[in-house]
Amino acid sequence: MSHPKMTDSHLTIEFHCESARQAAIAEAVPLLLSSQDGWLSIKKNDRNTIAYHSELGVYFKSFNRNPVTERLKGVFSGGRAQRTLKGTRLLQAANCLAPDILATGQYSHNDFIIMEALNGPPFLNTLESYLKDKPGSHWRHDLFRELGFTIGKMHAQGIIHGDLRGNNVVIVPDDDCYRLAMIDNERTRKAFRFNREQRRNLKQIMLFGPHYITAAERDMFFDCYFHAFPHSPSSAQSIVKRTFDEVEKHFQRKGIVQGTPLEPINYWPIIRSLPPLEVSRHRSG
Repeated sequence: MSHPKMTDSHLTIEFHCESARQAAIAEAVPLLLSSQDGWLSIKKNDRNTIAYHSELGVYFKSFNRNPVTERLKGVFSGGRAQRTLKGTRLLQAANCLAPDILATGQYSHNDFIIMEALNGPPFLNTLESYLKDKPGSHWRHDLFRELGFTIGKMHAQGIIHGDLRGNNVVIVPDDDCYRLAMIDNERTRKAFRFNREQRRNLKQIMLFGPHYITAAERDMFFDCYFHAFPHSPSSAQSIVKRTFDEVEKHFQRKGIVQGTPLEPINYWPIIRSLPPLEVSRHRSG
């Protein structure tokens, strides 16, 4: 399927969204690159630029493709923008939630994406802001169950997330439930060495300190994970043990991972009354 493009001597944009949004994106991107109004700068360094456009509800993220290693990767698997698009589509095809990539493009020595903004808080920062030191919270228990179902569903399709940290999972409220979405999908892919990458993902997503997760909540996560992605009892036991051996090694090397308080938006009034989608489906089934 072909996609419409906008091209000039310095900028190319390929659209992956409906025509109604294309004109607005085509107008907004040159304004960002010329440092004009309309965009809020989130991050800017030699490697990438991240900016947010509140009126359009999108993020711009650029990737420097000049380093030798990145040019080599681009030859075999496309640039970083294209890899993000592929990873996002893999997740969506597996019925996992990920923000839509509305456009990809190039300027100077950079690839970039225009990504749908998800209206919800990151997982780890939610624990820090609303649920820290509240292990008896039913909502917190269901949050870890939902995480288990979500990651299990992804892994059951052979899909591995390249950086499955707590804040690369976002809690996205809907009218009557919430879902968990995965962001930063540049390295999301079908894994060649699945078992090794599976354990790495599980270690990454379990890097919660003791004030964020209890042993009982770990069990809740893995019960739902193996429900969505069945293993033999011996295999499941081995995976759990190896995961937490690696978690402890990580903490010894780098310390406990900490969340950041959510400011300025207070998401708790929005999400506290919502049930998790995957948990609700399994309960009703």
